[in-house]
Amino acid sequence: MFLNIMTPCPRGWRYDTPEIMKICKLAVETCYWPLFEVDHGTWRLSYKPKNKLPIEEFLKPQGRFRHLFKKENEHLIAQFQAEVDRRWEELQYKCAY
Repeated sequence: MFLNIMTPCPRGWRYDTPEIMKICKLAVETCYWPLFEVDHGTWRLSYKPKNKLPIEEFLKPQGRFRHLFKKENEHLIAQFQAEVDRRWEELQYKCAY
């Protein structure tokens, strides 16, 4: 068995410690960190957000991403969103079969 767990680091990610559950929920709701299982080669989504949030919602509360919100870096957030969307679509495809 293999578990891949996201463990937010308040100091390194630069957010207030009491916000840890908010950060985790935003990771899932933006599909940055989707919840899924693979059992004997069968892929299954454990959770599918009802209203997938934009990646900015996950990035904004973290100081480590502050630079992305400068006007000259807007294209980077768009690229980030495109990659999250691509991976989410791929995961949904794998889970459909």
